[in-house]
Order: sequence, then structure tokens, then C-alpha cells
Amino acid sequence: MDLQVGPVYGPVLSRRLGRSLGINLTPAGRKTCNFSCAYCQYGSTDFPVRGQWPRSADVIAALDRALAVSNDVDRITVAGNGEPTLHPAFAPIVEGLFEIRARRAPKAKLALLSNGSTLNRLDVVYSLVHFDERYMKLDAGDATTFRLVNGPSLPLSRLIADLRSVGRLTLQSMFVRDAANVVDNTTPRAIDAWLGAVDQIRPECVHLYSVQREPMRSSLRAVPEPVLREIADRVSALGVRAQVFA
Repeated sequence: MDLQVGPVYGPVLSRRLGRSLGINLTPAGRKTCNFSCAYCQYGSTDFPVRGQWPRSADVIAALDRALAVSNDVDRITVAGNGEPTLHPAFAPIVEGLFEIRARRAPKAKLALLSNGSTLNRLDVVYSLVHFDERYMKLDAGDATTFRLVNGPSLPLSRLIADLRSVGRLTLQSMFVRDAANVVDNTTPRAIDAWLGAVDQIRPECVHLYSVQREPMRSSLRAVPEPVLREIADRVSALGVRAQVFA
């Protein structure tokens, strides 16, 4: 998938988020992330950062221009080419986006897609209040699966603890398998561990899905919808709402 080169892109039609106007906070044309997920459609990770972060004023002005042309969107989604909360000026950018949304598109929801790795930063945590929807990644509940699926930069125990502390959030969980049975977070042991983590975090909802676009690891295969629905049933048994997107 092509990398975004500007701070605003779309709107795109999302199976989960409807008509979504994207906000890219990473350097133009680079995937900048502190995870290296096997299923990522953007390819290899650029981290530490080699490109120049977009200027706060440029991001805010770009959203203002886009919504002045058309505000027919369901969501304004902070996502982009990697992990948006890595931007050093994340907090002031979010404040600006919040103000533009209120003026130009008050019916649109402001959403964040994040891997949750920066929830130890106070500026990130304080900025969460501006988001109507907070989507945080959780694809594994044990350290080995976490390493194989996500290539993370922090211990799983810290991620779970940080996600638990956030309060209102939706977990987004990608389930994948590969032909060699090396990367697979749908084994009974992996699912049991993941459910344990979900139970600790107690999110408002869990979104379950599998690959649709060509992933970085070409051997990955999509998990069939019936398997996703079985997992969703087990989430529901915990008293947590679950939705399958297939």
C-alpha cells in the first residue's frame, strides 16, 4: 500500500469507521512506528525517525482546508503511516484538530488509532480526552506471540497495564496465520492468553478482524470469519462487547 505524503488524506471508506478523513502525523512518505507488525501493509519500519515531522500548524491548516471543501465525513481519524502519538507535538496538534472539528464538522467523531505504546507519556494521556473514540491495538496476550505478531518496543505487561489505565477505549485485534505455522495468534494457547489480557483491560468493545490488504509478511493468511466469530463469542462471555469485521 502506498504511503501517505500529506498530513490529510481521503476520505476513505472504512469497514469499521465509515467515511473517514485520515490525519497522518508521520514524516511524508515514510512508515514511522515503534512496532514492526507482521501484517502491516506499509512495509518495513522507519524508526528511529529519519524524516522530518510535519509542522503542527501545517497539519491543522490542512484539516481546516479539507473540511472547508467538504465536511461530509463520519470520522476524522488520526492514524497515518505508523504510530501517530510518536509525533513530539502530538498534544497541541490534537487540540487544534479538536477545535477545527468543532467548527467545521461538529457531527464527525474524532478518532485515534494507536498501538498504545506511548501511554506512559502524560501529554499523550491528557490528549485522549479530546477523542470521541480511542482504538488501541492488542493482538496477543503472551510475550512470544506478541513478539512474533507485533515486533514491539515495550514489554507486553507494560502495554496491558497502560491500556487498563486508560478507561474508555476499544481494542482492535488483528488475527493472522502464516503458512509455516510460525506466526499464528489463533492457537488455543494464544487465544486463552489474549482473552486473559482483554479481561484485565476491560475495554468498552473489541473489534476483531483479519488481513484484507497485502501484508508485509507475504506468507500470512486471513483467518476465516467463523473463527473470528468463535473468538468474539468468548469475548462476549467475559461481559465485553465484541464486533467482527470480515
